[in-house]
Amino acid sequence: MKEIQWVRTGDALPLERFRAHPRNPKIHTEEQLKHIRNSILTFGFLDPIGVWGEAQVVEGHGRLEALRQLVREGCIKVPEKGVPIIRLDHLSPAERDAYMLEHNQATMETPWDEATLNEILSGLEGTLDMEGLFGFGEMEGAEMEDIIPPDLEDGMKEEGFRLLAECRDEEEMQAAADQLRSMGISCHPVTEE
Repeated sequence: MKEIQWVRTGDALPLERFRAHPRNPKIHTEEQLKHIRNSILTFGFLDPIGVWGEAQVVEGHGRLEALRQLVREGCIKVPEKGVPIIRLDHLSPAERDAYMLEHNQATMETPWDEATLNEILSGLEGTLDMEGLFGFGEMEGAEMEDIIPPDLEDGMKEEGFRLLAECRDEEEMQAAADQLRSMGISCHPVTEE
């Protein structure tokens, strides 16, 4: 069992007390959860779970699931006082839902500065496996024609942005596609052959 660092917040809850937000629209793939688990094992649990009321998760669903997996697998142990949290009780129910959406959307709004990213990644060579542990470099050198079949690419706008998502199964892929369409985003589910 690995000893990790835990962020200090002054408030914590036992792992079994947390309740997921009943309408959390964020999908956490196994690949993403693997990256979160690797981050916790490498750096510690440094980002507390945002809760509202007794123990309803507002933000941190992915971190919480990754933490649960690590505990189930016997990799780490939660401190006696519990998992670090931040209280969001000052938010109204509508503000709570809006913050849940904003918290997830904010990190997706901007791209990487490729030059700076590559400089940092180069400086980390030999210290951390950023590709294997956290997924950096997985798309390096890939061209859009390697990712999107030609029959779908014809209908895409040249100036548009594209997203490639990995799903556990066809059901999860369809749910993700439906969710994106409900937000007005054009998407085309594709299965690898």
